[in-house]
Amino acid sequence: MVASSSLLSRITRSRKTLLVAFAIALGTLLLAAVWFTAARSALGDAYAEAGTAKQELAAARQRLQEAELRVRLAENANALVIQAKAEGLVEARWGERLINVSQAPLPRADVNHLLASVARNDSRIFGAETFELSVTRPDEGLFDATDPRSPPLQLTLRGTLLFRTGEAP
Repeated sequence: MVASSSLLSRITRSRKTLLVAFAIALGTLLLAAVWFTAARSALGDAYAEAGTAKQELAAARQRLQEAELRVRLAENANALVIQAKAEGLVEARWGERLINVSQAPLPRADVNHLLASVARNDSRIFGAETFELSVTRPDEGLFDATDPRSPPLQLTLRGTLLFRTGEAP
């Protein structure tokens, strides 16, 4: 009986020890689960912040490229202004006329004269916005030398003619 009470007391102590150990393990597991949940949430937040940072970095790189392009364009524009002044293309020495001929039927000789008057040379530069030249009949050719009595050509010409008003340097 002594042996059985000693065994019973050992089992009771052992059960208490096991319950304490189980409670400690359960508490540790509970703390680990809470920590894991918090860490997982923090990881999701970190991924979101990293994604936002990557987007901001890409946007900043794009803005940097645009700024570098603007700087290059400004440098090129300055170089062109310097070159233009060196070649006598000073704004004060040039006049401007707007030319607007819209769907006008003109004889070939008049079309040739008008196009020759806007051809570029040392005293004038023409910047065309719209140019369209067509025949009025399907059996006519645009580049064929035809009878002077042939039907007129259809001309649309719109643009700016710059002409020299002062002496070239």
